[in-house]
Amino acid sequence: MSLPEAPSPPNGTILSYARTIPKSIYLLYFLFLAGIFGLLSGFQYAILRIIPIEFTLRHIYLNVGDPSLASMFLSNYMHNPLDSSHITNNLSSAYLLIIAIFVVGIIILPALRSPMPPKFFPATILIFLLALPFSISGISIWSARIMGKEWSSGFSGITYAFLGLLFFLMLSLVYRTVLESRSESTSQSVFVLLTATCLTLTLAICQIFTELPSGTVNVYAHLGGLLLGLLIPSLIGLFLTARDHRQKVVAGVFIGSVLFIPSVFWLLMPF
Repeated sequence: MSLPEAPSPPNGTILSYARTIPKSIYLLYFLFLAGIFGLLSGFQYAILRIIPIEFTLRHIYLNVGDPSLASMFLSNYMHNPLDSSHITNNLSSAYLLIIAIFVVGIIILPALRSPMPPKFFPATILIFLLALPFSISGISIWSARIMGKEWSSGFSGITYAFLGLLFFLMLSLVYRTVLESRSESTSQSVFVLLTATCLTLTLAICQIFTELPSGTVNVYAHLGGLLLGLLIPSLIGLFLTARDHRQKVVAGVFIGSVLFIPSVFWLLMPF
């Protein structure tokens, strides 16, 4: 999957640049939004009306005491069948984040001459949807066992990864702008940005942990999704901008390790 190349930004405003983006790019993102809605709502309907409950419990719903590869992947796309707000909240949050990512990453960054590398967004989205579920499930298994939970499901871990991607895009713009400036206050500005970054992440983490007292939300899976959503795009950027084969291999190994370790480290638990 690859997106058409957007033209070089004009000298006008961000809005004027948005008008120069090919309609095919807007269409692709509209289809992506429609696909997310169709995938989550269609899969949930199948679980409620078509798929036998025994199959769902064995192969789809993540049983943290007896997980399988199938449930580690599919559980990220199913929601609590007894709580309709579960899928509604996840869909609305994911939609808002994907739209914000489009505005920042496809319009604002290129308009300000700070675009992401070619194929960055297709590669990131594919990893988020196809590989990240295993990492989030690994974190869910580890944390749910400690919390005394038996089952886990939901798209929220991937939704928080999209939030991490949005943070990454916004931070990349700010840091690039500061680091490319030649003013005498650049060093001071960098420290201010680092402080602001730490404060932003601290606030996001605190917000995640406000759900801990409910006892029904696996906040550690949310936190893992957020942090992986920040880290993976930076590694993908390193891979896509590598100058030679060796750098690509190193970046690829880091990407694989970041995804693989959270997926399997629960196997070291004594219970």
